[in-house]
Amino acid sequence: MGIPILMYHSIVNDHEKSVSIKSFQEQMLLMKKMDYETINFNELDKNESKKKFIITFDDGYENIFINALPILKQLGFKATCFIITNKIGHYNDWDENQKNFKKMKLMNTNQINEWVKHGFNIGSHTLDHTNLTKLNNNDKIDQIKNSKRFLIDVFKTKVDTCAYPFGSCDMETKILIKEYYDFAVTTKRSRYIKNKFNNCLLPRVPINKKDGLFKFFLKIRTPYEDIKFKD
Repeated sequence: MGIPILMYHSIVNDHEKSVSIKSFQEQMLLMKKMDYETINFNELDKNESKKKFIITFDDGYENIFINALPILKQLGFKATCFIITNKIGHYNDWDENQKNFKKMKLMNTNQINEWVKHGFNIGSHTLDHTNLTKLNNNDKIDQIKNSKRFLIDVFKTKVDTCAYPFGSCDMETKILIKEYYDFAVTTKRSRYIKNKFNNCLLPRVPINKKDGLFKFFLKIRTPYEDIKFKD
């Protein structure tokens, strides 16, 4: 059975690129009713008989801490949030040139500490949310290596996972990522299927504002996302 690695960004009402709080709660309740349990990345290939999924949040928005965390705690789910280390406590300035840009706060150090304290994971989303494929080798190393070091030093937690900014990856970037992380997630679409994917090029299932509960079900339980995978 394919394992969905869900990709969320922000959980907030009244924003065209965010999943609403109600929708997120309904999606998580559905997963609970279907007897799914959340796992960490290092558990991907264990206990094949159980229904498993992974929840990820890119960028570390404050609304994840405020709106998603209580729902996850209530249901006994765990999740991984990918943090942009130089943006902690700031806002999503990398999106400023996009149409319909909306300024949104990112979690601060205290909130990330609380996230970790409650048993949730963090991963790296680099230092600055820069497209790694457009950097030279030294700058790539800086973004990849030093973001991990910062997270470990400040939050005293294991960091073995990275998310590529904008989903962008080339061969040089992949080699560097593999040197510093055990797992890395892309924006390529598919559920995880054992022995099919490189652990540093993992696909995810994007969950969007317009996804109703039936479409969410299709993404989780059928090959709906798997057939959209492009290598």
